[in-house]
Amino acid sequence: MNTIQNILVAYDGSEESQRALDYAVNFAYENEKIVLHLITVYQPAFSIAYTYANYPVEQANYELKEKNEEMIQNVKTDLSFKTNLSIVAKAIEGYPGNVLTHYASMNSIDLIVIGSRGLSGVKELFLGSVSHHVVQKAECPVLVIK
Repeated sequence: MNTIQNILVAYDGSEESQRALDYAVNFAYENEKIVLHLITVYQPAFSIAYTYANYPVEQANYELKEKNEEMIQNVKTDLSFKTNLSIVAKAIEGYPGNVLTHYASMNSIDLIVIGSRGLSGVKELFLGSVSHHVVQKAECPVLVIK
């Protein structure tokens, strides 16, 4: 069996993503050589949503980026006080399912840990749309936490 060296944790601030993070940290705690890749993905603001409010899309996208980068860096800082694990924390723009699977394939991720549902509020029969996409498209094992 291959040893796990890189774990991607999908984090969006939801309760389920926090449970996924807690699980991954506990799992990795046994082997401090594991690198946690803490990734949050935000979708860009679309012009139609901001046209009527007279709010520039570029400004909305900048604010989304800043908000998500601040959130993920705060989570990284909190974890750094609790553990000696190596942590990579990134906020990435795009469709979450695609970004997570692409990031995993480009960064030698051995395991993806993701909540079964996130903040979207959209519910499918069994899994959220992002976790469903990741399970279907990822090239590595995926652990879905509920």
